[in-house]
Amino acid sequence: MPGDDGNPTDTDDAIELEELRVENERLRSALASASASDVTTATPSGPRHRGRWFASWVLIVVGSLLVPVSVMSVWLDRTITDTDRYVETVAPLIRDPDIQQAVEARLQQALYERVDVEAEVRQLLPDRAALLAGPITAGVKNLVSTLVHRVVTSPRVAQLWDDANRAAQKQVVAALTASNGRKGVVTVDLTDTLKQVVARLDSAGVPFFSSITVPEVKLDLYQSDKVAQVQQAFNLFDKLASVLPWLTLLVLGAGVLVAPDHRKGLVRAASGWVVASLALLVMVAIGRVVYLGALPTGASLPANKVFFNTITRFLRGGGRTVLVVGLVILVAALLTGPSRPAMRFRASLGRLFGTAGSGVDQMGLDLGPFGAWVGRNLVALRVCVAVLALIVFLTLDQPSAGAVLWIALVALVVLAVVEVVGRAGQARAALPTAEAVPSGGVDAPAAADSTTTNAAAPTSEPLT
Repeated sequence: MPGDDGNPTDTDDAIELEELRVENERLRSALASASASDVTTATPSGPRHRGRWFASWVLIVVGSLLVPVSVMSVWLDRTITDTDRYVETVAPLIRDPDIQQAVEARLQQALYERVDVEAEVRQLLPDRAALLAGPITAGVKNLVSTLVHRVVTSPRVAQLWDDANRAAQKQVVAALTASNGRKGVVTVDLTDTLKQVVARLDSAGVPFFSSITVPEVKLDLYQSDKVAQVQQAFNLFDKLASVLPWLTLLVLGAGVLVAPDHRKGLVRAASGWVVASLALLVMVAIGRVVYLGALPTGASLPANKVFFNTITRFLRGGGRTVLVVGLVILVAALLTGPSRPAMRFRASLGRLFGTAGSGVDQMGLDLGPFGAWVGRNLVALRVCVAVLALIVFLTLDQPSAGAVLWIALVALVVLAVVEVVGRAGQARAALPTAEAVPSGGVDAPAAADSTTTNAAAPTSEPLT
């Protein structure tokens, strides 16, 4: 009760403090209950949720296993079974020194199988000049080697190479789908190239070769007895190439949606995606070692290295692209999570953008209604930037890992600009409210303090 002078007594103060302590405990208990309820909702437990997590894990594992299979099926469909794409892929081979050396060696071998140059030289020389047969033969062979090299490196042979590989592509498909012919061998027809060599030798005045009948000459470009072991797998990949990538995305997406915590499901799906992509690149590297180790005796190791690296170029590039996409998704999922590093990163980023937005406003740059509109629609604009980045990625024919990184970088720059403009618009929109406080003059704060004091004063009603 108030004292005789109308002021509160010590007893009244003690009662008020006790009431505040009780109210504080009640609010703290309510807050703890709400937090426990949120934790229970965020991390569900029980048989039902354990079943959902199990189903999510199964889907994610299956989808991850399908990632390398999908990349290989697309590579087979676009590079091996597509004639134009195959020819485009192997066209640069004829300009590689190792391939050129293998072609030249095969052409010279075909010539010398038909003509014994040293015997022809001995027939033309008199007996007393027989000792000159060796040096003259070496000189003729050097001239033949020079002319063969000029023919092989000419633009005309590059066109013949493309035509020959257009026919060889059918052999590749036949080697992967059937067991007829020379099992596991893919050849390139060099008959027309040899005709070019014979014509060049004749025009250069080199004897001995103009009268021969040009034989059918083939270069064994791909040699492996293991091809038959992958024929069934190739047939399966070829049939599923158009649907397997979409099936993979569908299975992984289902794994994320089935998970009780979608963000955790996304982190696990992206992790499986990354591991599977790395496994694909490792398998290609192992396949290269196995292929080169299984070459028959006499095969050109440098030429086969170049051929394998060229024919698997898009496969390795596709694997790297898929790996980078998985890493981008994984990093985004982790940075939006509740972990302390992620929260600190987002807080630091928020302070940085807030400071940048305030700086823009303090510099006197009036963004007008546009800044305010961006500030009100920040979330929608973030989603739009992400969707546009995805659309750009999907419109690319064969996006490389570098293209994915550039898309992500540009999207981050656009998001940063949107954040700064939005924060500046929000700061500008908050200015009138902040300036309205002292508008009543010196008496305004006093009136506010008086109102607060009156509201906090104890009532004269008895306590119950």
